[in-house]
Amino acid sequence: MFHPVHDLRAFLTGSWRIARRVHDIRQGLVGRLAGRGDFAPTLRGLTYGEAGLLRFGNYEGQAARRYLYAFDRPDTADIHHADGSLFHALNLSAGKDDIRHQCGEDHYRGRYRVLEENVFAVSWCVTGPRKCYRMATFYRRAG
Repeated sequence: MFHPVHDLRAFLTGSWRIARRVHDIRQGLVGRLAGRGDFAPTLRGLTYGEAGLLRFGNYEGQAARRYLYAFDRPDTADIHHADGSLFHALNLSAGKDDIRHQCGEDHYRGRYRVLEENVFAVSWCVTGPRKCYRMATFYRRAG
């Protein structure tokens, strides 16, 4: 069973420890990221920023990304890239959501799962002419 989330903004707000595994299928490489993600309130919703240490092939260094979460309803957010372009909508009122997103010729399939009150997981399978990878991220609320 998944944990339903009826107030998505309240659920996400705060700091999360993140552990990510990335498998680049074309290159045959597996990488890992360990770090922190922070959801901070804004006038329209939340700003999400994450940073961590990425080990991927011969690379080891800091990695970061940022998203904007806009809310028109308590249970649903529109997630935007840092440049403002829409990525996808998210609704976790059933404790899960399955996402499909097209970016040019690349196809993104995402799965969000709320495992318990302070734990959720996100996985992506990305295929297309430019990308072919799987990524799984585990989030646990920072204590």
